[in-house]
Amino acid sequence: MDALRFIGFVLIVGLVIAGLDYYQQDKKTDETLSLSGYFDTVSARFAQGQEERKLKQAAQERQNQWDAGSKSYLPEPPAGWERYALTETENATVSKVLSSFGPTPLVSSISGPVELALLNKAGKEGLLRKLDDTGAVYAKDDELVWLDITLKPQAARNTLAGLALGAQDAFLNGTQVEKGYAVIDGVAFIETAGNLVDGDETPGFRAFTGRIGFDQEVVIRLHADASDATIREVLELVDYASLNQLLPHPALVVGAGIEVPLDRQPDIADEMHSLYETMQAAQLKLGQEKLKNLDTVSVLANTLASSGFHSEGVLDITDGEVFENQELSQLAYIRTQNLLLTSALREKESDALSAGGIGGFLKGLMGKAFQTAGSAEAPAPQAKAPSAVKVSKGGLGASSCASLGSSKRCTVGGN
Repeated sequence: MDALRFIGFVLIVGLVIAGLDYYQQDKKTDETLSLSGYFDTVSARFAQGQEERKLKQAAQERQNQWDAGSKSYLPEPPAGWERYALTETENATVSKVLSSFGPTPLVSSISGPVELALLNKAGKEGLLRKLDDTGAVYAKDDELVWLDITLKPQAARNTLAGLALGAQDAFLNGTQVEKGYAVIDGVAFIETAGNLVDGDETPGFRAFTGRIGFDQEVVIRLHADASDATIREVLELVDYASLNQLLPHPALVVGAGIEVPLDRQPDIADEMHSLYETMQAAQLKLGQEKLKNLDTVSVLANTLASSGFHSEGVLDITDGEVFENQELSQLAYIRTQNLLLTSALREKESDALSAGGIGGFLKGLMGKAFQTAGSAEAPAPQAKAPSAVKVSKGGLGASSCASLGSSKRCTVGGN
């Protein structure tokens, strides 16, 4: 008897819930919802729920892969090559790389004060373990290459520590003397020819950097004492498409099969890097506006709540005075980058670029980026002269801020 009562109770509760659900769905339609129409809404909502669960699962899997680190993405050495761990300090090849190339971890890869303290305490051994998590040494005959793939987390733009790290990153980038080198599978590689801090001192190796994404990034660094053919051979071993999928907003141009003519690669790499610098300058300007509009209580709360350099805290440190949407910046960057690369591969757009300059061209593209992403297919253009060495000025260009209600929005001109 108790079982029958329980079943009856369950049926009544089920009918009440179904009735309430039908009433809510009927309110959303202009006409009376039929029984078959109601069941259609149930099927549609079930399908939507399944899709949302799949998206959440995919996002969690991507985060798990990101958390696992980049070591598994270091390519296996091709025939005739050897690969060594950076912790093999007794090996003559590794010892030479450490002394000649001076590899160091990216500052942005350090999670917080605790890890920084542990690295300082561990000294050279701790530094080598950190480098070994992201890089390796490749050797062939008398040619040496250090390849590093670091997963750079999104900057914490809502804490003083995060803003300081972002400013430091922008400053260090601004001291580099750089020139475009290559575009491989949609990734632009820049060669660092020197450093303004070091004066005329020329390093005894060649250094290259490529980035996938903006703000949250995959950073590929390569230092080499090798020929151009060898450098390109190693760079082409990297699985950029898989690395791209680690990002919540994968780059549209990476892993898309876009081929850039060899003689145009330095110029286009320069243009793609100028876009990155423009976005970085805009982010730096917003950081400066935040510092001017700090809310003391929010800063204190975030300092207490933050667990590391990349922790956002709980409150807006400007109490709503300065608006920033990092996700929107990332989306704008990848769409503008797509437009830039595909447009640069069209002869007509390349001519317009040459006439108008990179600043005006990027400004136009960034306006389009919020509306649509360009096509990935483009015909091969005519060749252009090689690009000259460029110094990153780190400037912000013309900027202006306007108040809208209680928020302040800032725009930055092309640099």
